Amino acid sequence: MYKKDFDILLQTQIPQATFLYGECDFLINFYSNKIRDLIKKDNQIDIFSFYFEEYNPPMIRDLLSQQSLFSSISLIIIKLYKIKDYKKKPKDTEIFSFLEILKNNQTSYLIIEFYNEDSIDYIRASKAISSLFNTQKFVSVRFFNPTQKEALDLLKHCAMSLKLKISDVALNYLYEIQNKDLSLCVNELNKFVVISEEITKEIINQLSYGLYTNSIEEFCEALLDKGDYLKIIAKIEEEGVQDIDFIRSLQGYFYRLFLFFAYIKQNGNVNSNEILGHSLPKQAEEKYTRYAMKLREAQYLGIFWILNEWRSNIINGKEKNSFANLIKLQAIIK
Repeated sequence: MYKKDFDILLQTQIPQATFLYGECDFLINFYSNKIRDLIKKDNQIDIFSFYFEEYNPPMIRDLLSQQSLFSSISLIIIKLYKIKDYKKKPKDTEIFSFLEILKNNQTSYLIIEFYNEDSIDYIRASKAISSLFNTQKFVSVRFFNPTQKEALDLLKHCAMSLKLKISDVALNYLYEIQNKDLSLCVNELNKFVVISEEITKEIINQLSYGLYTNSIEEFCEALLDKGDYLKIIAKIEEEGVQDIDFIRSLQGYFYRLFLFFAYIKQNGNVNSNEILGHSLPKQAEEKYTRYAMKLREAQYLGIFWILNEWRSNIINGKEKNSFANLIKLQAIIK
């Protein structure tokens, strides 16, 4: 089923087993948390999470089978990504065995979060696994990237849950400057909880950019100018920026540059309002234009490929040396 149908279903019941997959990682995680919270609402609950390469079928079967000693409900959450790299790939027979156990144990719940990797393997695995979730108790949900309206509705929901005073216009502005990345937007909203006044565009610019976006842009500019970026990296680390957030910010910056690059190539001029959905100060617009035209299309493709692989390796716990990726970026830009 799709998101709309799943929203209707959750109003009346909680599936005992749910398979979440599709194009939008944020929605997969968001609905996993929503199911978890619905189960927790009226029950004591033990939660067991298996991240990526921790996938362990025998242990999962044992947990699904046993009655909890200290609570009434057990919830097992399995997070999967890049299955072609796993030594132990999820098999249809294993997933089927989990569901068979659940039929005889009403005190256990299962959520499988299957994160998108844009590959044929992912499509095939999603289709095979989702076919097993074909009852009212066992459901599969495919998520597409949200429309602008759907994304803003989600942000409004998050803002309300955080008791923030923020207008639709300000939420839309936050969504645009964060490159329409819902995860980054929600992170930013969480930073605003200490503010009792209404969150305006001015406050967003001050706090959202002020925490580390300026450092990220400073780093990218040093990289593009072939300057010394080591001190800037040290500054970013001091600010407590996580590697995954650092990569997302790099992706956002170079994506904005590419939008400028593509627009200028097609139109022969620059208009930040048409490119980004909001107008930049003239000085900022000129700076983006200058840096955007420093790179060729092949270089943009190389940068995005490195950043995607870097992000994938971090998610899978394989990335130990970030500087190796920075050197790769430096080599492409040179």
